[in-house]
This record gives sequence, C-alpha cells and structure tokens, in this order.
Amino acid sequence: MVDIYIIRGGYFGWEYTLKLIYVILGLILCIYDWKKNNRKDYFWVLIFGTLLYIGSEVMLFLFGGRVMQGKYLFGINITSMHWLTIPLLVLADVVVIAIIAIFFADRLMNSETQKKWGIIFIIWVVGRDLIPYIVLYFLGYSYATVSVGDPLIPSRRNMTEMGTIIALSIMILIGLIWLIRTDKKSRKRGLYMIGVMLILMTVWTIGEWFAGQRWIEIGPEEGPWIYAPPPLQFGMLLYDIVIEMGLFTVCFLAIPSLLKLIKKRD
Repeated sequence: MVDIYIIRGGYFGWEYTLKLIYVILGLILCIYDWKKNNRKDYFWVLIFGTLLYIGSEVMLFLFGGRVMQGKYLFGINITSMHWLTIPLLVLADVVVIAIIAIFFADRLMNSETQKKWGIIFIIWVVGRDLIPYIVLYFLGYSYATVSVGDPLIPSRRNMTEMGTIIALSIMILIGLIWLIRTDKKSRKRGLYMIGVMLILMTVWTIGEWFAGQRWIEIGPEEGPWIYAPPPLQFGMLLYDIVIEMGLFTVCFLAIPSLLKLIKKRD
C-alpha cells in the first residue's frame, strides 16, 4: 500500500531548544491575557489542546506513524527521552500555535485594538515565517540540496494513518457543531481564530517549501519514498494547513466552551 508522508527537513524538526522557547512564549501569552482581561481562556486552550493532541502523537510514535531522527535541547541529545520530546512537540508544533492564533484573533476582532495588533501581526508573520526562509534560500537551501526519500530525514509523518484521521474527523466535527450552535460573538471569535491560523500556516508552509524544508512524499511504510506529483503535493500541503491545523485547532476552544469553562463573551 502506498502511504502519503509530510516531511519536515529543517531546523524546527530536530531543534527542541526552539520548541522550548515556543512553549515559554505560549505560557507568557496565557499569563498576559489572564492578567490583562481577568480570564483563563488561554489556559483552557492550552490544557485541552495538549490533552486532545498528545494522544494522537503517542499513537503515531507507538505505531511508527511519525519517524524523527536526532532531537537536541541546548545541544544535548534527547532523542531517547520520549517523556520529554513528545510533550514538547505537541505543545510547540500545535498547541502554542493555537494560542498564538487566538491571541491575535481576540485583538484583531476588536475595533479598538485592530489597527495596532494588525501591524504587530504583520511584523510577526514577516519576521517569523518569511524572512528566515528567504535567508535560508539565499544561503543555498532549496530542493536541490535536500534528499527526497532519505530515511534519515529529520521528520516524516504518515498523513494517511487511519486512527489519526478518525480522531481528527471527530474533533473537527465537534468544533464545527460548536461554531454553528454557539452565540454570535463566540462564533466570531472561533472564525477569527481559524482565519489567523490559516494565515500563519499558509505563510509558514510557503516559506518552508520555498527553502526546501517541507514537502510531500509517497511510498510504502518501509520505503522507498519518492517526491509526490505536484497536484498531490499541493493538495496535501493544503490539507495540512486547512484541516489539520485550521479546523482541528478550533476544537481546543470549542470543547472547554461547551463545558462552560470558557464563558460566553459579553
């Protein structure tokens, strides 16, 4: 059987120091919003996002759905410390990005803060997701310098693992039901969160692809793997942006809202 794999060939795949920095940033945003607005919404997103996503990553690890090579934290090889690497990956790669998305969404949907935070958001996107990859490209990083099909690539994840697809579908359905049935202001918040996430992930994915750091491969589980045809390449990267991040992460907000842990907005 031919499976579809999404590849991360770059720095963010194996450098866990950067992931730890993202986790710290996420906690700072949670605390800032708590103190500023006297609410714990972001903490609930953090908690439920971690609980919902960590199960998927554990299953991918146990059944070989995600294969990663060396993992380093402050230069220390932590590859065998799965108790540390899996939570850090879950938080930095998905949960904190969701917190960043709702952080900007809350401020962009407010007419009083929209202009100020719109400028900050543009600076964030350009500084984090555009300039670094342009620099990498001009340093010589491109598809001419990566090894498609290399079994020692930093990160290879099976996008067609059935258990993950089923779990993902259930979570997305919960999020969509909440969006449809919730009050107008909460729906607007959820839609803004999705919109911000789509922008973040689109620019980041284009940047990674441009610099030869992210692509799609096809092949059997044991290999060999080849570069996916362009239409499939585009479709699966779009699937990762819209489905796996944009629609999935809104359930981190939806479930605590359904449980009345996040109050309806005034």
